[in-house]
Amino acid sequence: MTIHMRNLTTATTASPSSQPHKVRQEALRLGLELYSRLSADGAARLIDRLAFTPQRLPMPSRYEYLLDQADSHTQLHHGAHTLPVYSWGDGPTILGVHGWSGAGIQFGAYIEPLVEAGYRVVLYDAPAHGRAQGERTDLYEMAEVLTRVAHHVGPLHGIIAHSVGALIAGRALVDGLAARKLVLLAPPANLSDVVDGLGKQLGLSASALSGHRRRMEARFGADVWSRLSLEQLAPQLMPQGLVVIDSDDREINEAESARVYHHWPDAGLLRTAGLGHHRLLWHPDAVEPVTDFLTR
Repeated sequence: MTIHMRNLTTATTASPSSQPHKVRQEALRLGLELYSRLSADGAARLIDRLAFTPQRLPMPSRYEYLLDQADSHTQLHHGAHTLPVYSWGDGPTILGVHGWSGAGIQFGAYIEPLVEAGYRVVLYDAPAHGRAQGERTDLYEMAEVLTRVAHHVGPLHGIIAHSVGALIAGRALVDGLAARKLVLLAPPANLSDVVDGLGKQLGLSASALSGHRRRMEARFGADVWSRLSLEQLAPQLMPQGLVVIDSDDREINEAESARVYHHWPDAGLLRTAGLGHHRLLWHPDAVEPVTDFLTR
């Protein structure tokens, strides 16, 4: 199944907060470069810390008000931390899985149409994200939390996962989590590409990035790259799927996401233009066809 969307004539515009963010990123890059000259080991430890410390979304978010309107708000205990879990509506359950530095309420645009169609929407914040406790986390822990939330809220009709959340969902599903349908919004092809993106973002040298990769393997095992490769996991995914790709995504290259689709036998493809990486979460040209796919 392939779905083609009309191209949008209006390009994605930067948010008012994007310029300060770029200034902070450039300052961080320069600081790391200087620090690496003074202490390579110290810079390596700082890179590791940055890699496992999400940046929380600024609050209030576009859909923050919906949290106060949730039909249910519970807390899931994970280790020493508590994680919020919200739900709206009754019926088959659809679970949102946010990406790195994201939050569950980013899927707020999907709540009303799915609830009106007779479904229950469940959103949560992973450790160190949104309103959840914690300062650091990793993708394996986030996959474990996803599985725990899914078991807590009951059988899943569907999952909507965004960005790195797609890696998390793929790992959890291959490890035994069940769902009838799966939507991946701007999925990265694998963790290796994500780490390369972090290297570019931080302006890391080739040697610094290689060092970070070695420390990743020492911490998680040499198979971390294959275990968190969505293009390798895709042939094992059992749900009926939909991959959503935007041609103007500057965070996850559309070719990466396309590789996931091409390796997933039971998946359709939705292409958009002009939405970038984040507007896929709320723009009608993504929300409406995704809702249709999940509810038909």
